[in-house]
Amino acid sequence: MAQLNVEYQSQVDYNVGVNDVWGYVAPNGNEYALVGLNNGISIVDVTDPENAVEVDFVPGDNCLWRDIKTWNNYAYVTNDCSGGIAVIDLTTPDDVDYSYWTPDIPNMGELDNCHNIYIDEYGYAYLVGCNLNNGGMLYIDVFTNEGQPEFIEAGPATYSHDVWVNDNKAFCSEMFNGEFSIYEVSDKSNTQLLGDQVTQAEFTHNAWGTPDNNLLFTTDEVANATVGSYDVSDPSNIIELDQFFPFETFGEGVIPHNVHVWQDWIIISYYTDGCIIVDISNPTNLIEVGNFDTFIPTSTGFDGVWGAYPWLPSGSILASDMGNGLYVLAPEYVNACWLEGNVYDAVTTLPISGASIDILNTNVFDESDITGDYATGYAISGTYELLVQKPGYEAATVEAVLVNGVITELDVPLNPLVSFSATGSVLDEETMEPIAGAFVRIANDDFNYDIQADANGQFQISQFWSGTYDAAAGHWGWITECQSASINENEPSLDFILSKGIYDDFSFDFGWIDEDNAESGSWERDVPDGTTYQGSDSNPGDDVGNDCLNLAYVTGNDGGQAGEDDVDDGTVTLTSPVFSGMDTPVLTYWRWFANYDSTTANDEFTISISDGTTEAVLETIDANDPLSIWEEKTFNLWDFLSPSEEYTLILETGDDFDNGSIVEAGFDHFQVEYTIPIDIDEVSTRVLDFYPNPTSGEININVPANMSTTAVQIWNTQGQLVDTFNLEAGTVQISPDLAAGSYVLSWINTNGITIDKQQVAIVK
Repeated sequence: MAQLNVEYQSQVDYNVGVNDVWGYVAPNGNEYALVGLNNGISIVDVTDPENAVEVDFVPGDNCLWRDIKTWNNYAYVTNDCSGGIAVIDLTTPDDVDYSYWTPDIPNMGELDNCHNIYIDEYGYAYLVGCNLNNGGMLYIDVFTNEGQPEFIEAGPATYSHDVWVNDNKAFCSEMFNGEFSIYEVSDKSNTQLLGDQVTQAEFTHNAWGTPDNNLLFTTDEVANATVGSYDVSDPSNIIELDQFFPFETFGEGVIPHNVHVWQDWIIISYYTDGCIIVDISNPTNLIEVGNFDTFIPTSTGFDGVWGAYPWLPSGSILASDMGNGLYVLAPEYVNACWLEGNVYDAVTTLPISGASIDILNTNVFDESDITGDYATGYAISGTYELLVQKPGYEAATVEAVLVNGVITELDVPLNPLVSFSATGSVLDEETMEPIAGAFVRIANDDFNYDIQADANGQFQISQFWSGTYDAAAGHWGWITECQSASINENEPSLDFILSKGIYDDFSFDFGWIDEDNAESGSWERDVPDGTTYQGSDSNPGDDVGNDCLNLAYVTGNDGGQAGEDDVDDGTVTLTSPVFSGMDTPVLTYWRWFANYDSTTANDEFTISISDGTTEAVLETIDANDPLSIWEEKTFNLWDFLSPSEEYTLILETGDDFDNGSIVEAGFDHFQVEYTIPIDIDEVSTRVLDFYPNPTSGEININVPANMSTTAVQIWNTQGQLVDTFNLEAGTVQISPDLAAGSYVLSWINTNGITIDKQQVAIVK
């Protein structure tokens, strides 16, 4: 059982959840894994890595989170729930003594729980994420009287999720500030801030550096976040060097957890991607050179590897899988094969930014930066073909020879394609008058143009390339049109003819107004990015479909786990532009709502209509409605408000902070149709002879011989034409496919004149 440069050695399974792991070497040289479990700490002998055996167990309060560090022959274990710090005497690892430390710290109170701990080379322990000091650092002496910790001082009262300390520099992961901070802690009574840095996803979970304090590597515990590489040699001038992500699961919502440094490599516990080894000897170009996935199902979220410990003398990596227990792994540390260079215009020699670089027959890709530079690589040496592409240029395929431990430099020129000027217009279907300011989008896999028509309904794109494009045009008050078009030098024009109507599939921004007072989850017009909850899809993850650009309005759109960007602690409101309320407006839209994660979920999604003075609720969706399903809804607005020249639609959902449930919503395909109601009293003479009435579906109509060709129309009570049947003289049977309800039969003569209207009831 082997994956890239990492081999399986043995495993210890547990019947409870697993969290962090640390290593310990006994005085006799035996190696041990200290495994955090939900109900305590497991001590496992891994001296024979192919036969890991649990030798003792220390019970503790039930908790999902534990962190473990050692000083000499003692282990110190935090938990995030209660009971204080476990102090374990490991002198005889198969028969340990232990106690729990819960000191009453002056002016702060009793220490009950902490999220994390680190012990530096001098024997000072740093507790963070505790119930005291707002979660900021607490300095503890664990070296003077081993096994008897002593509180020394408190650091800044800024919550730190994790901390790594080296040479009296503390690197704090201040998660809720979205940054790491560097502190000078040589004088424990006078902590000094040296510098700080916001990380890529602004949710800094953990940080670990090199022994010289020149480089620092960070994780953000967020779906699709990267592992950052930073030059911290000057804490007042921190420089970002690179961002790493696993190519194989790019964009699939995988979450990095913890990173540790061992010589020229970082070992990352990457949750559902397992244990990943990255070469950092070239810190501006981080390359994955090893991996072992303990969590095989295709999934994302908080499963898989929690911690990975790489510092045992034997070289074994200890990986703790949350559901599958302890893994003992044998890594082969190799250097990467780096590939770096520049992409430039073959004619002008100017750099080309945004060119894609793919190493063929691998999953490795990169993109050139603003200076045309790229930096990538692979774990396995060999000769590879490199595909380099940029819209507007001929693609180039070049050969690259990759060697482990070597930077291969390869510059790639691209030949520009010939461009031309494309034009077009947007006109009204009825009048053929220009639609000033109409929005236009023309796009394919290579190019994307977003423009607006001028006052004459005209648009022009000065630099355009031949190809087949998906094109759309729209304006509030007209129905958005989309088409597929081949545009080239010989046919450089594209025209749109729009019919009037109130319609919005959100292909364009027609001016809907979003307002919120919530901490997160604002309404966003975007291509929906699905989320998961407890391993299953928690919302549709796409729009309704059958529109031009696959966009919709959703609350929050960061994907990953439901709850990461849902509506929190407040309300979010979306209001439509004004539309006319005359001529019997019938409103249709699609929506979904999800309310998870609480047995008392009581949040709601309310959709209302307003005439500027009065607001009426069309519907209220709550947690009892079908979750996460697009549903179409239709309303006759005059059933809710009096006729008005102006209406707006209002969407509002929110989260009850005391409840804390997950709240997500979506909205798409907004349309208003105007119909003229049928007045059955406007024709007094009754000449239409039909039966039965009521009917279950079939209707028999007697057509007089002197009316050889006529037609009957069927209208619903909202004044909408739903079916038409042509009639011949004699008795004719029709079978309209209609739902139960009341309808109007309208008889049209050969001149198109209505000669009779009568009601019919359909029962099922």
